[in-house]
Amino acid sequence: MDLQSPSHLTIDAGNTRTKCALFEEDGQLLDTAVYGSDDIDPIHSWVKQHAPTHGIMATSGMRTWGVTDLHLPGLALELSHTTPLPIQILYSTPETLGRDRIAAACGAHALYPGQNCLIISAGTCVTSDILLGSGIYLGGNIAPGLRMRLQAMHHFTARLPLAEPQWPDLPFGDSTLHALQNGAALGIVMEIEGLWQRARDAFSTLSIVITGGDADVLAGKLNSPIFAEPELVNHGLFQILAFNVKLSY
Repeated sequence: MDLQSPSHLTIDAGNTRTKCALFEEDGQLLDTAVYGSDDIDPIHSWVKQHAPTHGIMATSGMRTWGVTDLHLPGLALELSHTTPLPIQILYSTPETLGRDRIAAACGAHALYPGQNCLIISAGTCVTSDILLGSGIYLGGNIAPGLRMRLQAMHHFTARLPLAEPQWPDLPFGDSTLHALQNGAALGIVMEIEGLWQRARDAFSTLSIVITGGDADVLAGKLNSPIFAEPELVNHGLFQILAFNVKLSY
């Protein structure tokens, strides 16, 4: 890679990890890195190695630093509800809309142009969002994620153990451990299937796009046609950053 050519840095700072990505100016993904703490030092070293020109950060977890602390030579954006976007947001409280949800919608709009999309992000929470092919974001739902469900069943009961997120591949659990694992994972799958059917009734044709840390666990169990995009949020952040870079020059 020619380090003198303009490149774009995206940072998805979630509840449990920080995911960085580097894109060429034309949108080609060059490299990614994942960090599990609030420490900026390893991220700063990674950024220094790649020398990006512009950068954007979406924070849905807690961080003590921001993209401006990386001292990039070009545009440095902290994604907010006031950031200009390549899509239209129809949401009654845009200031409370998760930055990762905004970015995922922008990513789906770029990767699946002209298609109505049900966007599923399976992480700490499971979010489901509707994006019309015309580039209009309508809103969505938020539900507990896989680990949150397992932790809640352990925490709020006297005797249920804390189960690790796995898929026993049984229609019904044959042990308490399998019942917990099956109930949590199968419950999410059935929620997604139900939302997909409801969205199809409203919008006729619809694609499901899934991303997030638990996407691999869930994607193979869905009977609906599905597209797995592990870098959906960072692709969306790139689209937002590129859109704003064009506005600023």
